[in-house]
Amino acid sequence: MPTAIRDGRTVEQAMSSQAARMMAQNRVTELPVIVDQRCLGYVSYLDILQRYVKGLLGARAADIVRTPLPEVRPDAPVSEAVRLLRESGRQLVLVTTSAGMPVGALTARDVSRARAAA
Repeated sequence: MPTAIRDGRTVEQAMSSQAARMMAQNRVTELPVIVDQRCLGYVSYLDILQRYVKGLLGARAADIVRTPLPEVRPDAPVSEAVRLLRESGRQLVLVTTSAGMPVGALTARDVSRARAAA
């Protein structure tokens, strides 16, 4: 089963420290930043770590968002998600409806666990 962020909140208004906590709780290194049911991009643990070192943890996640995450539809084959993970170098592929609304996420770890269980 794909891992989705279990906390129902989005990280758009979350402070960097809250986003880091959400990442640790969900064992991911990237979080999508969702605004009005659309993904603006993502924030990574390294982005937050750099802010911490510079003493800038008061920023909102939306202030440090990076380019959009790769997206895949729920009915796409897993091989498509794997291709997107490889090509993008990301650890996370956003699962979206045809209208672009996020419904979940698939991580490289999810794929590894599924293959190991097969």
